[in-house]
Formats: sequence, C-alpha cells, structure tokens
Amino acid sequence: MYDEILNAWKIEKAHEDLQPLPKDFYRRVSMYFKQLAENLRIVDRESVSAELLKSEVEYATMLFTRLYKLRIDKMISKIVKNQEVARSSLTDEEDALIRSLKLFKEESDTIVESILNGREPQIILPEFGNKVTFVRFLKESPAIVGMDLKTYGPFRPEDLAYMPEENAEILEKRGIVAKIKIKMT
Repeated sequence: MYDEILNAWKIEKAHEDLQPLPKDFYRRVSMYFKQLAENLRIVDRESVSAELLKSEVEYATMLFTRLYKLRIDKMISKIVKNQEVARSSLTDEEDALIRSLKLFKEESDTIVESILNGREPQIILPEFGNKVTFVRFLKESPAIVGMDLKTYGPFRPEDLAYMPEENAEILEKRGIVAKIKIKMT
C-alpha cells in the first residue's frame, strides 16, 4: 500500500488536473494505517522491526497527507474557477465532499452578488435535506464527514447510527450499512 500511496502522489504532483484514484482508495489506506498501528502494538519496541515500522508510518503519513492536500487544493481551485470536477477521478469520499464545496461556493457567490447590488448580505445555511436515516453497520468503517458537515464514526460491525439520508444511501450501495426502518405506533 505504501508504494500505491507513493505512486498516486507522484502522478498527482506531475499533473495539473485531478488524477483518477480507485473509489475505495481511502478505505484501503485507512485499513493500511490500522494494520501498521496493530503491527507496532505487537512488535518489540526496541527491535529493528519496530524502527522500520515507525519509519514506514512516518513516511506514509507524510505522503498521504501531501496527496490528500494536493487533491483537495485541486478540487477547490476548480470550484472557485467555476470549472467542472471530473467525478470519475474522485473517490467516494471526495464525491460527497465536492457537493459540500459546491454549496459553499454558491453561498459565497450569493454574498458577493448581494454586496455588489447594494444589499446587506445574508448568510443562509443550505439545507442538507433534513432527513436522517437510522442504519446498522455491516462492516468496519472509518469516520466520515456527512452531508451536514458533521463527523460520524468510526464504526464497527453492528454499530447503530443516525446519519443524513444521502450518506446512508452511498454506504448502503457499498454494502457497508443496512437501513433500519422504524415504525412509530
């Protein structure tokens, strides 16, 4: 996984446009870091293996952070310039995030327009579809940022949670959650 992160960073850095990543890239990176942490926990802290693992964690963290920041910067740049972001290049998490960024840009443009037209700007927070859904997690999941910009998780199998319907639908399609219907009597 380290090599995959390194290659993704090199490719991303070499191109102006956002480069495609597998839809599950961040989930796999999360599992990689979880495995590294587990390996560090069980290895003798004074061994050469421990030092190698610590170095791998340090460099992998640095590379992943740079890759993620570079991708976010590219997305924000496109949105600010009113350019379309190629959704085929996005991971599932980025696809959900891009919608929030677009809403932010629209609200920002509305404020500027109000000011330029001599009106006092009003900040109206966008509705994220007040619908929440109750779900049961079928698989482990890292923390996610919901459509309402709140953080949910991390989750283990059989955990129950309320979350925005849009997020629940994405996770359900991936087989990570099952929606739970609640009947009120």
